[in-house]
Amino acid sequence: MHQLLGIVLIFALVQPVISRANPAGLGSAAAKKGGAFTILTPSYPKDLLFYLAFDELSFAINNQILEPLAENHPVSFEFMPRLAEKWIISKDKMKFTFSLNKKAAFSDGKPVTAHDVKFTFDTIMDPKNKTVPWQSNYSSIASCHVVDDHTVQFQAKTVHFKNFEKLAGLLVLPKHFFEKGDFNRDFSRKILGSGAYTLKELKHGEKVTLERSENFWGKDLTQNIGRYNFDKLVYRAVSDYNVGFEMFKKGDGDFFYFLMAKMWETETDSIAFKNGYIKKLRADTLSPYATSGIAWNLRKTLFQDSRVRLALSHLFNRERIIKDLFYHNYLAATGTVHTKSIYHSSKLKPIPFDPNKAKVLLREAGWTKTDDQGILIKDAERFEFTLLINSAPLERPFTVYQEDLKRSGIKMNIVVKDWASSLKLVDDRNFDATGFARGRSTHPSDYADMWGSNQADLKGSSNMMGYKNPKLDALAMKIDATFDQKARIPLVKEIDEIIASDQPASFGWEAYFLRIGYWNRFGHPKQIYFPYSEWHNIFEYWWLDDIKSQKLQAARQSGVALKD
Repeated sequence: MHQLLGIVLIFALVQPVISRANPAGLGSAAAKKGGAFTILTPSYPKDLLFYLAFDELSFAINNQILEPLAENHPVSFEFMPRLAEKWIISKDKMKFTFSLNKKAAFSDGKPVTAHDVKFTFDTIMDPKNKTVPWQSNYSSIASCHVVDDHTVQFQAKTVHFKNFEKLAGLLVLPKHFFEKGDFNRDFSRKILGSGAYTLKELKHGEKVTLERSENFWGKDLTQNIGRYNFDKLVYRAVSDYNVGFEMFKKGDGDFFYFLMAKMWETETDSIAFKNGYIKKLRADTLSPYATSGIAWNLRKTLFQDSRVRLALSHLFNRERIIKDLFYHNYLAATGTVHTKSIYHSSKLKPIPFDPNKAKVLLREAGWTKTDDQGILIKDAERFEFTLLINSAPLERPFTVYQEDLKRSGIKMNIVVKDWASSLKLVDDRNFDATGFARGRSTHPSDYADMWGSNQADLKGSSNMMGYKNPKLDALAMKIDATFDQKARIPLVKEIDEIIASDQPASFGWEAYFLRIGYWNRFGHPKQIYFPYSEWHNIFEYWWLDDIKSQKLQAARQSGVALKD
């Protein structure tokens, strides 16, 4: 997944920090309301509520329905008021007081109050609820206290340079709606929020339709002028990615996020693309891109020796995959930090494809014999495992890996499950190895959540590998408590080097730009995207342009090229 909670703020030590004025607006004066916008996605959300699903698609949908206390400006990355109109941070950075906008209201007309904020925090922190990643994320916050109906105060448990960022990003739930039922079971098909959109229709496994709220309380906030222009947002799930692309080319969808580099590079030469009916957008944003690879389940004896894991990484031919299958749309990943980040360690290089080195490591780990099928054996255990993936397109690169493993005496089976089924298997730790795409932050933190020993044995936690390293645990705490970026950089480099040495995951590749396709019927501000846009919000300032729509229709009917 990409960054979910925003940019880091570093606060002065000498006085309380108070919110700044709102930065300039981003929308266009030409923007018009109306029309529908259909986003084709390769999956249906595991759960409608992001707090229970913790996946990127659920977040994308929830971000249109729910609102945070504050949000990041997509150009400057500074925080802007949203549900909260101002905030104060104590000198010791242990108290965070938010004053809510008294105009803020949920879509059913009931006001947003401090009681809703407290309810949200208390609910996701309740150990009875299936919100383990959030409980870990907010583990540095001790409590939430209602000062009055429009003022809420959070007390920190420990100093953390991202405490404010995390609290600002809290998507607030209406207490009067979510307290009526079992939080874990009763809200997979219904949701209520204060945001620009409401839930219109659900067709399980097929689509989620949102409808623009005519009485959206925040429509006049500076950042919302010229924003949220479509009457409907339709998230249409097509599990077969190739079928989804064909539907997009026929006009059955407006927006397509290219997950496959081959498709982007070699399958966009149809008439629709050549004639300009469909536009390709390469978005070179500053948002940190996820890293993809394979997570090893260290609870399995097969993967408990770091020499074995390193050998498996030496058999992962990243360069071939990136060159032959990904058309150089990716970079070889080295670890948890993007190779272009200021936090990246120069000591870390992509692990080279080296079967001979892998053989030496495997022999050192005791894998010296093979059975009658040529598969390595050790103490009656066969070197065979199953790789779980949640997307059919991932079969191609992992088939390359499968073949290279086979030549070295290792049998890897590949199983493709839908997104929701895959997440459940991983959350229940019922897997050998799994393909993963792990989101990153501009300023790395919270290594204890994703890699920490205290999360290793918790089902549903972000530490899917079950990885434990006391040195990492200590460093993770130090990073989170270090406000000075210059002091934090070497600490992050060191922790990334530890993970790279232990190889709880084999890091594969990382993107460095977004690949978007859209039908050429939309207007947009002068900047079609902003420096910190994400795929799921890049269209928030677009609108359906009547003149462009008419020109597109006429060009398609006559078969001529469309002139911008």
